Amino acid sequence: MNPSPDTPPLPPPSPPRRPVAATRRNRGHGGLFKLLAAVACLLVLAAYIGQRKPARADTVDTAVEETAQATPTAAMILKPRGGTPPPPSAPRDASFSVSSDGRELRIDGDVGRRFATDLNAALAAHPSLQRIVITSGGGYAGPGLEAARQISRRNLIVRVRSHCASMCVGLWAAAAARELEPDAVIGLHQWRAPCATLPPEDRRECEYTVQFLTQHDAAYDAWLRSAGFNARLLALQETTSADDIAVLTAPQLWDNGVDFTAVDAEGRRMSREQVRDFLAAKYRRAGRG
Repeated sequence: MNPSPDTPPLPPPSPPRRPVAATRRNRGHGGLFKLLAAVACLLVLAAYIGQRKPARADTVDTAVEETAQATPTAAMILKPRGGTPPPPSAPRDASFSVSSDGRELRIDGDVGRRFATDLNAALAAHPSLQRIVITSGGGYAGPGLEAARQISRRNLIVRVRSHCASMCVGLWAAAAARELEPDAVIGLHQWRAPCATLPPEDRRECEYTVQFLTQHDAAYDAWLRSAGFNARLLALQETTSADDIAVLTAPQLWDNGVDFTAVDAEGRRMSREQVRDFLAAKYRRAGRG
């Protein structure tokens, strides 16, 4: 998650601590998490950490770290290929489109500089909007937190399709009701203040203010807590390097007390057992491929 060019940026993160792997257990879907690890890149690397260009699955580093696979701390930690993160790049503005009945807003892409402005314009033009369907790897904190406040004020439902990482998780957490498609994932990592991505005239101010201000960190943390993210997930967010990303599936989020509803692509509600069966079947097919 990046600081807004128009608001004070974030403090530098504390050094990450390596998660400790726990003993594996079989809950009736023993092959599920093994298969998840083998093909996790198919889910999230379209916007890896919100600042990387879309990546093909066959280019992803095969050394995907599995941590505590079948327990409530079962996040997979994805690392940059070769262990070296690419140079940071500024988030691009996401695309916004409204359904024909005016009730659903589809958002694809980064939380860029115009994100809150574009969201406010969509809400003003379509007062009957009830739901946001989002796919995003995150972006600037300032526009993201302002958008989260708009989502909260309007009591909107936010549904994640494919992936939602970094600042996007704050948008999801701020919703009146949260939805997650069965194969969608949530990505957490530490704050980062990439001042180098800003224009030269803004860079020096960013580097100066990042030393003092913590308001973005507190606001983001508050949204996660309000959505039921427990101490384990908050610690995971704090200890996962800004160059990595901790990937969580629907069953893992449920295990950690996060409040959301699983739905299929048509919006039909799915039980926990249906989600686990869906994932097991999907990754079994991917493993054969």
